[in-house]
Amino acid sequence: MNEDIGRSRTIYLAHGDECSRRVMSTMLEALGHTVPVVTESGKCLIEHSVHRPPNVIVAAPRLSDMDGIEALIRIGEKRPVPAIIVARSDDLDKVERALEDHVMAYLVEPLTTESLQPAIFLAERRFKHFEDLRRQVAELEEKLEHRRIIERAKGIVMQVRDLGESDAHRLLQSTATRSRQKLIDLAKHVCATGDLFSEVPKPKH
Repeated sequence: MNEDIGRSRTIYLAHGDECSRRVMSTMLEALGHTVPVVTESGKCLIEHSVHRPPNVIVAAPRLSDMDGIEALIRIGEKRPVPAIIVARSDDLDKVERALEDHVMAYLVEPLTTESLQPAIFLAERRFKHFEDLRRQVAELEEKLEHRRIIERAKGIVMQVRDLGESDAHRLLQSTATRSRQKLIDLAKHVCATGDLFSEVPKPKH
């Protein structure tokens, strides 16, 4: 874990204050990170992050042309990236919203290298956790949709072939096996044609 905390990352930095940008960029580079994008512009941050995503984004709420949290939200909608918001004490009311919208960690200025490095690690860990959850939800939704389609196909087979539920399901399974089709692909075919045996499509290789 210590090696993971200390490894070098590519980090994009956006802050509306020139002095803060300079100090934070120096801190990040001193920690061994590469900081190829240092900007005051939210639009610039969005453009670079979408076209060439970094490992981590560090941004302030106040940028020269837009709200930094809004910039992170737009990036997250297109190319999700672990993000850290750097807030002043009078911006803490924005932090709660930030943590709900594509931001994985936050720090209060002035920063220190001691606080910055663990925050980067935390942002990446939380990001991975949420990405894993998002993937699990997507897989579950796909399974439920497949089950719905198979149930519908089974109902069609029961009606057309005058079969009971278990016999219709076995017929679908055996037909899928003989035609070397996935059960879901055969079920979609049945739902589209209303017939189990009308030109069952050949499997794609």
